[in-house]
Amino acid sequence: MRLEKIENITIGFSERKDGDLSFWKMTDDVFRKTWQKICKENHLDIPEPCFLKQVHENSIISVTNPALSGLLGEADALLSSCNKITLGIFTADCLPVIIFGEKSICAIHAGWKSTRMNITGYSIAKMAEIEGSSPSNLKLFMGPCIGSCCLEMGDEIPIFFDESDRSFRGAFSHGRKWHLDLRGLNCMQAISRGIKPSNISHHNDCTKCKVNSFFSFRGDEGRSGSMFSFISRN
Repeated sequence: MRLEKIENITIGFSERKDGDLSFWKMTDDVFRKTWQKICKENHLDIPEPCFLKQVHENSIISVTNPALSGLLGEADALLSSCNKITLGIFTADCLPVIIFGEKSICAIHAGWKSTRMNITGYSIAKMAEIEGSSPSNLKLFMGPCIGSCCLEMGDEIPIFFDESDRSFRGAFSHGRKWHLDLRGLNCMQAISRGIKPSNISHHNDCTKCKVNSFFSFRGDEGRSGSMFSFISRN
């Protein structure tokens, strides 16, 4: 488990050694016991997380009740201005994006389809409304994801991105096949929304290259488990 603690904010990115944290497939009892084990092993005292059934789109669920936990619906980002709450998302090659400001926190599942729809940019815009200030004060953390070295795409995919925004083509390179820089494109989208580059932090590992350390859909040739990335405000 990779942890960041900044004042009343705790950010975590799990790894393969933490086990399969696919909470949405667990019974409530197994989910709670698994979360308690994670907290005990990592000396964490934070609430049980809210999470999603992720659908690879750009929908965002706002959580206004801090008493909530568990599965909250179908979307790819969770946003809240509550205290005493934990928000999390699942990945196994997709990019986990965690953002916080003075008043709000957000957890984003940025797969290539959600990235084409600019889910990070839309989430930042919503956070700026809550913050009542420029996004330049927001802090953004990106966890491990599949790198451009391994994210091969078909010939139709760059054209698909062009339909959203032609500037997104800058995140593609071409060798034997097209390769997408998922992390780089989300950085570009965040900066275009006003995030300072100096406020973006990375756990810059390729999940497929380091398949012994991370669950990787492509590296495992199918889903063998999920990492869980989360943010909690106490």
